Amino acid sequence: MADPINLHEDEQPFELSPFILAIMKIAREEGDYISEQTLRELEEKVTPEIVPHKHAALVASPKRIEITQEHLDTVKKVVDVVKVMVKVGSFLSEKVGKYIGPIGTVAGVVKDIRYTISISTLYEYMLDTLTERTNESVKLFEEVYGKNKPQQLVYDMLIKLELEAANPLKWAMKGDNLQSKETFNKWKNILESVLTEALFLEIYASGLLQGVGSHGVNRILEKIARYDELVKQWNEHYLTTEDFWPKGVETLVNEVHENRNLTSKDDKIEVLWKGIESIHTNFKFYAAVFPRDHIWHHYKHYESQAIVSDREGFVIVVYRSKVKEPYVRDRAFLRRCVERDDLRQRHTQSWQFNHWQIVRNYYNDYPIVENSAKFYGTFHLVVAQSKSIIASRYSETENSPCGPGYITYDAELEVFDGFTRSTFPLFLLHGL
Repeated sequence: MADPINLHEDEQPFELSPFILAIMKIAREEGDYISEQTLRELEEKVTPEIVPHKHAALVASPKRIEITQEHLDTVKKVVDVVKVMVKVGSFLSEKVGKYIGPIGTVAGVVKDIRYTISISTLYEYMLDTLTERTNESVKLFEEVYGKNKPQQLVYDMLIKLELEAANPLKWAMKGDNLQSKETFNKWKNILESVLTEALFLEIYASGLLQGVGSHGVNRILEKIARYDELVKQWNEHYLTTEDFWPKGVETLVNEVHENRNLTSKDDKIEVLWKGIESIHTNFKFYAAVFPRDHIWHHYKHYESQAIVSDREGFVIVVYRSKVKEPYVRDRAFLRRCVERDDLRQRHTQSWQFNHWQIVRNYYNDYPIVENSAKFYGTFHLVVAQSKSIIASRYSETENSPCGPGYITYDAELEVFDGFTRSTFPLFLLHGL
């Protein structure tokens, strides 16, 4: 038998989804979930332990076709991937349930239970033709196939994926504060596995049943091509829109503040940046964390330009670039100007012998940060302290060594009281 789904020993099993199809349909139309009991019942149906018993009964007889090792391997693979499917159900329950409705109870499992049973039954009858290929098992598979053609299921699925309100991937992304790569890829893979499953069943039927032919296979392949186009559209949408901002990242910042296990700036920046890097987007970021009891100032042109949160003894700053990829010439101009004019600053306050107070007065009494931000058209953050108290991260940006703007620990402010001078380190961040 041909290997239509290209399952090889060194590949990870793809995630099949007989009841995933049902979940998508039911969740969209009813807001209910298949109950935990139903998931357990499904798991019992596909437990690998039942397969060896069937194998033990396979002996040559006039009514049975001899089962080859290839058949046995195929059965094992099918059972393995359906087991993965049950785990996918758990993922749906945990991650998406709170968004689309409560977990279903035993009394309210599904309205359209026939849909769940039909695709699962087709798989069971296919397994029967593999483990006991008799005239009767083939006939039963043919009857079930005639009532539940994979081609029609794929048609129904693609129609609904075209609709915004019926697309489970988009539902899942809405339920994910950060609209993460993990959620996008998880659902993309689930949907791909549904199509792969349907294609596998159709190819299997075309090889087993007389009169089926290749029409259904060709139509499913056409729909898979359309699905690939949809995935590209969805991918481009999430890479270029900022629905996660600022609310999703604000949620992340609050979680970092409130996590009592994160006691240092380094602990906090690691968790914060891991969350930021998980976002499925082309936008670029800066992040900084430092204790609040230092001299620091910032300027935003508008409220959502950056997140600046001062809580729990720490300041957390996150900046998102205003465009997906800041222009190279803008970054180059910013860098030249800052390195020429801002890296070495000076201020004099006569008769003020507390030099840290001179630094404080310099930023409190004069609009230094505001004027600089307005001149460059940037979000601007200044921290007057050594680099040891500041943790920062920035996105890798093409043709830029320091993210979507300019960031440095090496600026200085020289202060003079009329008699003596002192130099203080500055951390500067400009976000384009």
